[in-house]
Amino acid sequence: MLVAFCFGALVVIILAVNFTFSLVKKVLYSELDNFLRDKLTYEQIAAAQTADRVVFRLSEPLLNAMQDPEGNDFFQFRYTDGREVFRSSGLPEGVDLPSVGLSDVDFSQGHDDLLSFKSYKIEGDVNSQLIVKSVPIRCMGIVFEPVSIDSSDGELQSLEPLKVHLVVAHNCLKIEGVLSNLRARLLQVGVIAAMAILLITALIVKISVKPVGLISKRINELKIGDMDEHIDLKDVPLELIPIIDRLNELLLRVAKAINQERQFTSNAAHELRNPLAALRTQVEVAMSSAVTSDDEYDTLYNILKLQQHMERVVASLLLLARLDSGSQSVTLEDFSLAMQLRKSWKQFFDKASEKQLIIKWEIVEPDISIKSDPVLIGILLSNLFENAVSYTPSSGNVIISSVVNEDDALIIVKNTNPGIQDVEVSELMRRFGRKNPNFTSNQGHSGIGFSICRRIVHDHLNGQIDVDVNEDWFKVMITFPVTVVLGNHYHV
Repeated sequence: MLVAFCFGALVVIILAVNFTFSLVKKVLYSELDNFLRDKLTYEQIAAAQTADRVVFRLSEPLLNAMQDPEGNDFFQFRYTDGREVFRSSGLPEGVDLPSVGLSDVDFSQGHDDLLSFKSYKIEGDVNSQLIVKSVPIRCMGIVFEPVSIDSSDGELQSLEPLKVHLVVAHNCLKIEGVLSNLRARLLQVGVIAAMAILLITALIVKISVKPVGLISKRINELKIGDMDEHIDLKDVPLELIPIIDRLNELLLRVAKAINQERQFTSNAAHELRNPLAALRTQVEVAMSSAVTSDDEYDTLYNILKLQQHMERVVASLLLLARLDSGSQSVTLEDFSLAMQLRKSWKQFFDKASEKQLIIKWEIVEPDISIKSDPVLIGILLSNLFENAVSYTPSSGNVIISSVVNEDDALIIVKNTNPGIQDVEVSELMRRFGRKNPNFTSNQGHSGIGFSICRRIVHDHLNGQIDVDVNEDWFKVMITFPVTVVLGNHYHV
């Protein structure tokens, strides 16, 4: 927008400079035409006819001034048949003034033309170079009959009047130079003025849109779903108040809808806990009964597995509802990150052994303690380990590593890639996202583990979670700020 404005300003300046130049030139040449008309009148008065020739009634000093070879004015008297009567000494031989003013309509009208002066530049003793120089002139002409006088007593005589063609001209080289300088100066001033206007305009636009930038930043910082979040109208320009007011109303409606969804999820999960617990009790009692046949036992075992899957889904939904609502507070405690990693891994040890997974540990020394929330980190690690153990192919590799620096901690869980493509990562990170509808059907997973991890890392630990996928490895990297309480940052 500013570039277009600058280009438009330059076009306007060029047009304005040309218009001003043309106007000044017109005024100057109009004054020059008046000067040439006065000179025509003066030289007509000075010319007189005696017998069959034309003489000039001028004193010698005045005549010499009119014929100054260094002057910028020229004149030439000719008969109407072209024969020359008299010329100014500044007009070189062989160079005639233009034949203007021969008709009545052309009398005393200004004309622009060029006079070509020839000179020789001597180079050495023998060689010489012809130089042709063209000079712009403004000329004006008229045909008149000089006053007849008697050469002896000044009385008028009855003679046939002579018609004389008089042309006067002025050298416009200096005028054109002044006009060229004027045009250059006007263009310079115009460009400087345009740049100044552009800078001022950019400054005004920057100041004007600054509230819009602050509003955009505020919108980016809003927590969607929080009914107390809104944009303050205090610093909002009057023109944007109606828009921001409608946006606040929209945010409130969205927050209400999200809270209703969260409440429904939480209520549904709570309502399902008791029936699921009762179902599990009934299935376990039936499985322990002596009258249960082998086929019935297998069926009850499958039912128990489904019930356990449903319990995990309900527990995950309750946890996600607490994280979304903000009711899960962060409690900072001192604990060993290495111990927390191994403690969280215990519940997955048997399953990893059944799949013959190769586990490799690359963690910090256990005497290094950090200040953070052990409960949230435990939930985070449980979800990461569960996904790694569940989806790593049999006899695959799982590498668990951690590094504690002065102000942050890095946890990496890397496992053999089960066939996930890089383009599928964003879908997996989405709530209830899965590689394909059948990918987790036999694993008992609900597809909200990564959503829980992302919510814990971003909203509660103020950290960052990244996923890197290649042909061999599926790697999850988590970075979050911590305070080192004991020891230095070692990497083993």
